[in-house]
Amino acid sequence: MGRINGLLLGALVLLATAVSYSATAPAHDVFVKFDTAIESTVFEFYVNLFKYLYHALIKTSELLESVLKDDIIVRNNNINQTKVLFQGYIAETTERLKPPPTNMTKLDGFLCIAANIHTLNLFGDIVKRYNTTSLPTPSDEYRLIEAALKRHGLDKLINNLKIRKTEFINEFLRKMDIVVTDLSEEDKIKNHKLVEWYQNYRNSTEEQRANDIFTHFAQMFARF
Repeated sequence: MGRINGLLLGALVLLATAVSYSATAPAHDVFVKFDTAIESTVFEFYVNLFKYLYHALIKTSELLESVLKDDIIVRNNNINQTKVLFQGYIAETTERLKPPPTNMTKLDGFLCIAANIHTLNLFGDIVKRYNTTSLPTPSDEYRLIEAALKRHGLDKLINNLKIRKTEFINEFLRKMDIVVTDLSEEDKIKNHKLVEWYQNYRNSTEEQRANDIFTHFAQMFARF
């Protein structure tokens, strides 16, 4: 079990440099040999998480880029702070999308995904900031920015990302159901940390699993 993070590490390097992150890409794009079904299933979760984050960073950055090119936004000189905020997010995603070094350590692999999650959360903060329905007295600037975000596909993007994330999480749960059920009592004891983590994960709500994916990822990583 201790070698799963090493397998993940090699996979992340290969994925980051050689895989096309399309919605139809297979779960395993590189050849990796597994000793157990648990290793294979957890590895697939890691890979799909990495793909999801990569895809989400690209799409959210593209959305903000298109907003910055919007004629109404370009002509408005009173929203420079917002423009700087959007430009900062785009610059950060550019850094996150660079291939990781081939000599990265296990900790580097963890931090790579953690950093991607952190950056994507910044986009969530931007969306919340300009959600005028949650503000008692939204300013004209916030209304303007929210309208531009929606005009360039914010609602559709959020829905697509939610569907994509839910699909790979539910597929992971389906496979883990089978793997854990087929474990012998001896193997359950041997893998008790992972089994305990999985049971807690399974008992959380779908919304909790989707919204707190970093915590679950960190907890899983710590088990290996």
